[in-house]
Amino acid sequence: MIYIIGLGAIMLVFRILFFYRIYDKQYLRQYKNNGRPFIICANHRNILDPLFVLMAYGFGKKLTIMGKAELFRNKFLAWLFGQFGAFPVERGTGDMEAINKAISDINSGHGMMIFPEGTRGDSDEMGKIKTGAFMIAAQTNADIIPVRLIYPTKTRKLKFFGPVVVKVGEPITREEMNLEEGGRKALRDAKITYKKAMDKLLDDYNKSVGYVPSENTHIEKQENENEGN
Repeated sequence: MIYIIGLGAIMLVFRILFFYRIYDKQYLRQYKNNGRPFIICANHRNILDPLFVLMAYGFGKKLTIMGKAELFRNKFLAWLFGQFGAFPVERGTGDMEAINKAISDINSGHGMMIFPEGTRGDSDEMGKIKTGAFMIAAQTNADIIPVRLIYPTKTRKLKFFGPVVVKVGEPITREEMNLEEGGRKALRDAKITYKKAMDKLLDDYNKSVGYVPSENTHIEKQENENEGN
């Protein structure tokens, strides 16, 4: 009940605070009915990104959301995030407890949301893509749904009453990723396939509206960029 009321309130308030647009929502909608396991993989620009993706997904079976552990230090916030399906992961540590929870949730019929960069960037250029999402996909036979978040303001950053674009890409099926082969090469190839899909989403938006993406000037540094997470 808290989830339904909370998501409804977010949808109402955010559509007042931002000029919100979503493209190709049908790629998300189809997974509410087709029974295939899925992982929504989005780029990460702002702390509000998960809520914009939740708005795109809409009502339905609650997603499970992997978020950095620092956000869960406060007991109230940990409880609140939990109501929306979020759980913590210790970045850069190969947190197998978090990965096992994600696998269990997906196998129980929940879709998942994750930000494969593992941290927020300050531009449209994506940072280093971590392996965790693709390890989970390999263990659950989940499809990957690429989602591109774009903030087409003058500064290319999120602003109140400014535009927010959520562009959903065509799902990358488990068959296309060939993750059943296993090993580091399969994971690396899956990340490359995902990156190409994300680049295409941005490029298609650029061509349609004449948007000029920003380049990275800084990406938040992690204490340890362990490839296993």
